[in-house]
Amino acid sequence: MKVATLWSCALLSGLLLNSTRSIAQDIPIHLGSFSAKELPSAPADTTAPAEVLCDFGQSKIEGGMDGFVVRFDRITRVHILRRTGYEWATVKVPLYHRDGQQEKLQQLKGFTYNLVGGEWKKEPLKTDAVFSRKLTANVDEYAFTLPNVREGSVIEFSYAILSNFVFNLQDWQFQQEIPVRWSEYRTTVPSFFRYKEISRSYLPFAVNETTTPFYRTSYRSKTSDGHGGYSAGASDKVYNISTQAVARRWVLKDAPAFREEPFLTTPRDYLSRVDFELERIQFPDQEPQFVVGTWEQIEKNLLKDEEFGGFLERATPLTSGAAALSTLHANDLPARADAVRTLVMQAVGYNGTNTLYAEHSAKKLLELRHGTAGEVNLLLVRTLRDAGLTANPLLLSTRAHGRIQTDLPVVSQFNYVVAHVALPDGKELLLDATEPLLPFTLLPEHCLNNQGRLLSTTGRWVPLTTTQTHLVYTAADFTLDARSTISGTIRQEYAGYAAPSARSTARESEHALRKQWQSTHPDWTVERADVAGTNELGKPLVVTFTTRLAGAEEAVATMYVRPLQHLGPGASPFRHDERLFPVDLPSSRRLEYSVKLHLPTGYSATSLPTSALLNLPNDGGRFLYSVSQLSPETLQITARLALNKTQYSPNEYVALRELYARALAKMDEPLVLTKQAK
Repeated sequence: MKVATLWSCALLSGLLLNSTRSIAQDIPIHLGSFSAKELPSAPADTTAPAEVLCDFGQSKIEGGMDGFVVRFDRITRVHILRRTGYEWATVKVPLYHRDGQQEKLQQLKGFTYNLVGGEWKKEPLKTDAVFSRKLTANVDEYAFTLPNVREGSVIEFSYAILSNFVFNLQDWQFQQEIPVRWSEYRTTVPSFFRYKEISRSYLPFAVNETTTPFYRTSYRSKTSDGHGGYSAGASDKVYNISTQAVARRWVLKDAPAFREEPFLTTPRDYLSRVDFELERIQFPDQEPQFVVGTWEQIEKNLLKDEEFGGFLERATPLTSGAAALSTLHANDLPARADAVRTLVMQAVGYNGTNTLYAEHSAKKLLELRHGTAGEVNLLLVRTLRDAGLTANPLLLSTRAHGRIQTDLPVVSQFNYVVAHVALPDGKELLLDATEPLLPFTLLPEHCLNNQGRLLSTTGRWVPLTTTQTHLVYTAADFTLDARSTISGTIRQEYAGYAAPSARSTARESEHALRKQWQSTHPDWTVERADVAGTNELGKPLVVTFTTRLAGAEEAVATMYVRPLQHLGPGASPFRHDERLFPVDLPSSRRLEYSVKLHLPTGYSATSLPTSALLNLPNDGGRFLYSVSQLSPETLQITARLALNKTQYSPNEYVALRELYARALAKMDEPLVLTKQAK
């Protein structure tokens, strides 16, 4: 199915009047009313374990006790197609709590429908089988499972969430990991609440409309009991409110299952969804109360935070060592920064947890010998300052955490911090002390996620891009015998962003890289492997294999030799005919091959593949292939595949996929060698 690529980011920062059409009041699904005629004649995807027939939600702000509440209602119906779809019968609902206030799960109901004797029988959910667990300090998860689920079952459930947290207007996800026939979401917000709305979709909405209906509600206020307390009851004061509201309605129809593909950040960046943040509250005749502030306000608050800015204000056990480095590298600021980073990494290791804040003091970190990314890199910032460098924290979101929406000033968008160092002539360094196998000039690939926010006297956005590539270079020197057996050496160099993972593997054990290469090249017999450059971070890691690829049992008169087929990257990562989402690479990619092939005595090349040069538009990529005869007994094969960009739009995907496919096909073409008559 060919679907137009769409991306929208709409800001609801007031009353939206872009549509005067009426939002229909009838809801698309009613609990307990399923009938066979509502079941599609065929699944939307025959490979899917289940499919969502209808998913409907609506959020309204209503009057409550001493203020307003958000009421969220959801009704969902799912068709279970096979056993692997049983997991969709378990539903998980997160509920937020803070300062004694708790979101409440209400009116939970559900049914399982099974075809028995030609009739659909329904079995109700037992609501006492609801289980809860703590997810985070402020979020609990409630879970329930629909009963008696089998292949062919139709399940449905409904519930409501009542929340005193008006800032927490319910988000909605339209697309799932299984096909969705119909997903609809509605919101009704009175005019004195103004939310920022961010809607994302690479699929077109069937409905996306706004109206401004009349709105009426009331809320109660407890009255004093005359003894310093409050009472609730008949004496409560009731406030009746009439105003306009903003009513929004979105419908997504026939959404295919979201599938994970190579070179994505996180599914949240691509799934069709809508999110909200409360921007301000303004009641009649009152000053507005701003809830979502500005990036500048967020920066000020972070620098005042005891576990962020407070950490940066205090001296650390590394302060004296940093001061010594400022003298040692008085005239070379990059070398000084590199030395400081090394000092921090020698003192504290990274424990694998990504945070912005420092829970422990610097002294405690050095005692523990490990810390979170926030703790390690805030210590790095402080130590860089102690070394006389102009260093400030730079906030970012890792690729697995999602892209930053710059129009939405919310600190929760960030989950990582690195160090920014200002150098003379407007130059700068971005430093991270969590990855010892990277040169100091490179951030880890998981940090290369569009842009980050610099906290300094003039906060600004800093691009998180790199000119460094991910390069794997293979040079081979092979000798071919009359049975078409290939033997010789393969030298592989891992450079740029290809080097850290290779170094990490090499440091695991003496034979780790050999085993890894052997697992992806099972036809080769590896007789020996030598590794060099394990500790030289500025140079490529080099591994040299002494190898053998068995041929026929007896000599053959005509050989069809495909050296690159056995050395190349294997299958293309771009398997599907089309792609809805961009291809997002953390860094550019290069694969290079240079093979010298020595022919057996008495054989000559009678047919060689033609040379090829393929280019993507706008210098997006290139493939080069050639075979040359260095002498009657020696051939030289060269192949280079380069993806020069880190972002390819869905419209560029077909050309990118074709480049990769044609490159692999060319590398698989045989060299035809024939034994010459005496």
